[in-house]
Formats: sequence, C-alpha cells, structure tokens
Amino acid sequence: MIDREHLGYINNILSLNNNKVDIGILYDVLTAIKEDDSVSFLQYILSTSKNDIDLLTRVYKTVEQISASEEDILDSFSNNQMKSKSRVLELVHENNFINRDSEVIIFGSWYGSILIPGLCDKVKRISCIDSDERVLKIAKNRLFPDIDNVDYIPGNVFDLDLKRYHDTDLFINTSCEHMPPMNTWPYWPENANFVFTSNNMYDIEGHVNCADSMADFKSQLPANSSVLSEDEITDERGTRFLVAGTINS
Repeated sequence: MIDREHLGYINNILSLNNNKVDIGILYDVLTAIKEDDSVSFLQYILSTSKNDIDLLTRVYKTVEQISASEEDILDSFSNNQMKSKSRVLELVHENNFINRDSEVIIFGSWYGSILIPGLCDKVKRISCIDSDERVLKIAKNRLFPDIDNVDYIPGNVFDLDLKRYHDTDLFINTSCEHMPPMNTWPYWPENANFVFTSNNMYDIEGHVNCADSMADFKSQLPANSSVLSEDEITDERGTRFLVAGTINS
C-alpha cells in the first residue's frame, strides 16, 4: 500500500518526466482512503490533472514485485539523490558537454534512476557500468525497458578493458567515493569531458575513497584535466563535491 510517507519519492519520480508536478491531490486521496471517505475520494480522483506516470508506475510495480529491493530503489530517487544528480545534469548543460551525437559513459551507474531519463533523449548513446549486475538488470528490464539507446555493462570499471570507448564525449561518475581515484584509470581519451562527484561521508558502507575537501577531490582528477565548474552540496550526512571539466590533449 502506498502511504503518505512515499509522497516524496513519488514527487521526485514524476518530476523527471513532467515539467510541473502537483501531488497535493494525491495527499488528499490517500487521506480519503485512510479515513474511508468515499465521497472525497471520488472528488479528488475525478479532479486529477494529466501527468506522465509511466516511470512512476514501473517503479512501484518493481518494488512490489521485488520487495527486497524496495528501499534501495526508492533511495535512488531520494531528495539527496535528486539534489546531487540534478546538479550533475545542470553542470553538463551549463558547460555544453553534450549534443544529439554524444556518447556518454556513466561509471557506477546504479539504477541510472535520475541520469538516464535526464540524458537519454539528448544524446546518441549512454553506457551504464556498474559492478552490481542485479541493479543493471532491474534498470534495463523493469525501470527503462523502452529506452533503446542505453547499454548496461556489468563489471568493475578498473577491471574492464574499455579502450574501445575512446570516442566517448562525456564521462560521468557520481560514485568516485566507491572506487580508486580517477587519475589511476588508464583509458582517458584526449579532449573528453567529465562530471565527477565525491563526498566526505566516510561512515557509509562502500565508501572507500572519500575526499576531505574540494582540493582533495581535485587532486584525484585525471592528468592534464582542466576544471571548468565546481560546486558543493551539503546535507545531513556531509558534503558532496562536484567538478566538471575537460581532459586536455
């Protein structure tokens, strides 16, 4: 049963495919159900506006069918995730990193919950790489089954031979804290763009390479890279560091 505690997730998911989202009516509907107020329920349902709810439907069907992944999937649409990954997308556009012919790779893509819908209709192809094959299968087969310009590649980016991606235009890594420094990855092509994030949240499981500060994070960037934009986002757990730039020839 969807309850009022889920409204934040619902709002975030809907906002990815709708310019204007108003879930106030949904709060009223859930209240009417809780209070067994059938008249109000009918009034609220019949007055709802049209939204693109395809992704929302797929998300909740997935968590219903794979209950063990519910918390993980919904967390990928949490307020903290929305804030940081939306800023990543803003940096991509502010720096004019992509066009319709762009090839994009996402390191540590997880479910791609926010980045895939934010990029898929703006670029030629997206390659999502994650060491957890399970999350890639959920993304491919359940969350985004109709998006045909995304490749899902299971494996550790430091173990895979990715030389064939030398024509990649943009590298995105929102999981730098989960892997060795980016300046130790051996396949950086010249003139590629990047947007990376890390954080100082040392006490979270799997965070093996956090950064103490923006300066610390920038020291981990690929050789010959130039930073064009940087930002910091603070939440209750710590600070996220975001950098956007270019790998020079």
